[in-house]
Amino acid sequence: MRKLLIGLLIVGVLAAAALWAAQQGWLGTTKSESDKEYSGPDIESFRLSNGMEVVLVPNHRVPAISHTLWLNIGAADDPRGKSGLAHYLEHLMFKGTPNLPSGEFSRKIEKLGGNHNAFTGRDFTGYYVNIAREHLATVMEMEADRFQHLSIPADEWEKEREVIIEERRSRIDNRPAAMLGEQMQATLFLHHPYRIPVIGWKHEMEALSLEDARKFYEYYYHPGNMLLVVAGDITRAELEPLAQQYYGVIPARKPAKRNWLSEPQAIAAREVTLRHALVQQPQWRRIYSAPSLVNGDTRHAMPLQALSYWLGDGKTSRLYQALVVEQKIATSASAYYAGLSRGPSDFSIAITPAPGVSMPQITQAVDALLQDIAAQPIDNHTLERAKTLLKASAIYARDGLQPIAQYVGYLRIIGADVSYFTKWPQLVDAITAEQVQDAARHVLRIEQSVTGYLLPPQDAAPTQTQPQPAAQEAGDE
Repeated sequence: MRKLLIGLLIVGVLAAAALWAAQQGWLGTTKSESDKEYSGPDIESFRLSNGMEVVLVPNHRVPAISHTLWLNIGAADDPRGKSGLAHYLEHLMFKGTPNLPSGEFSRKIEKLGGNHNAFTGRDFTGYYVNIAREHLATVMEMEADRFQHLSIPADEWEKEREVIIEERRSRIDNRPAAMLGEQMQATLFLHHPYRIPVIGWKHEMEALSLEDARKFYEYYYHPGNMLLVVAGDITRAELEPLAQQYYGVIPARKPAKRNWLSEPQAIAAREVTLRHALVQQPQWRRIYSAPSLVNGDTRHAMPLQALSYWLGDGKTSRLYQALVVEQKIATSASAYYAGLSRGPSDFSIAITPAPGVSMPQITQAVDALLQDIAAQPIDNHTLERAKTLLKASAIYARDGLQPIAQYVGYLRIIGADVSYFTKWPQLVDAITAEQVQDAARHVLRIEQSVTGYLLPPQDAAPTQTQPQPAAQEAGDE
C-alpha cells in the first residue's frame, strides 16, 4: 500500500497546505505574476543506449539527491491467477545479491545517512533513495547490482511471502472500509486488470513461488522498461556519465509487452453492501468510471480536477455545505478524482451519515445535488477558488526533493509529458465553467457507477444507521 505515498502525498497533503495558504491570502497573484512564479525547474531528460530513460529535476537549494528507479510494471501486470506478484517481487528486491547479502542494501543506505523505500501501484513499481549528493555513485552502484544480480536465499522467499500476507491481513482484512473499497473496485472494472487489488487476493498470494518471482524479474526488470528520475543538487553534465557508468552497461532486452484487457462501456448501476462486526460508523460511497490524464476522453481530465475540489474538498465544498451544514444528514463529505493513471480512472464520493439517517436518504440527497450540478455551470467565483487550490498543489510539490521527483516520475511512467507539471498553472487557468459542467454530465452518470454501503451486522444496536429494505435487497442482490 506504499503506492499511497504518491497519490495521497501529492494530491491530498499538498492540497491541504494549499488551502491554508489560500486562506492566508498568499496566493492572490495576478496572471502575469503567476506565470513567473510557476516557471518551475528546468527539467531535462535523455536516454541511454540500452533504452533506459533518465529525467533530471535540478534543485540546488541543498546538497542532497532523491534517486528513484521506476519500473513500467505494476499490479495490473500480475499474471492471471498470481495476483500480488509485482508487490511480492518489490519485497524480494531487498533480499540481496552475491555482492550484497540480504539486508545489506538497507544497512548501507542508513549508515550513509540516507533513507529509502519502495512502492507498488497498479501501473508501476518504484524504488527511491534520498541521500547526500556525494553518495549518489554508491547508490547507483548498489541499485545496478540488484537490478542485474538479484539472488534470494532459499530460506527468505517463503518468509517474505508470509510478510505480504500479513500486510494484507492488517491493511485490508481487518479494516472493513478497505474491504469495501476493494470490493467496489472489483465491481467497477468489469474486464480491466484494475479490478484486481494491488496487494493481491489472499488465496493467490499463498501460492506465489520463488520461480514466479524470478520469471517476473527476468521479463520486466531491464533497462528498456525502466525510468530513472534524479532530483536535487546535480547537473546533467554530472549525472549523465554516472548514469552511463552504472546503468548504461546493463544489457538491453526485448521490450516487455503489457497485455491489458480493455474495459467495456458500463450500462448498469451497481451496488455493494458490506456488513462487518468491526463497523462502528456506517459509510456511504460511490465511484464512477472516469477518463484519466492519458486514457479515454482526456479532455475531461482537467475539468474533473476542478470539479473534485469544488464538490468535495474541505468544509467549504458543495457536498459538505449541502449535506452537513444545510441538511444535517451527514457528518462528513468528500470527493476525489484520481487522474494520474495509465488506464481508466475513477471519480469518488464518500459520505458519513449522521446518526439515524438511512442510506437511501444519502443517495437521494447526493443524486439531487449532482443533478443540479449537471443542470447549471459552476459560478466563476467558486471556480476561481478551485483553480487557486489546484495551482497551489503544484507550488507545494516543488518544495522538496522527493515530492517533485515522484510527481515527475508518476507523469512519465503513465505516459504523460512532464510539461503537465511545469505548465500546470496554465492548464488550470484554461478550465472553464462549461467544461466542468460538461465533465460532470459525461462522468457522473448513474449507469457507470458503483454505490457502496458499509454497515454493521443485521443484529447491531438500533442506534446504528440502517438501510431501508429496498436498498438492502439491491445491495445483497
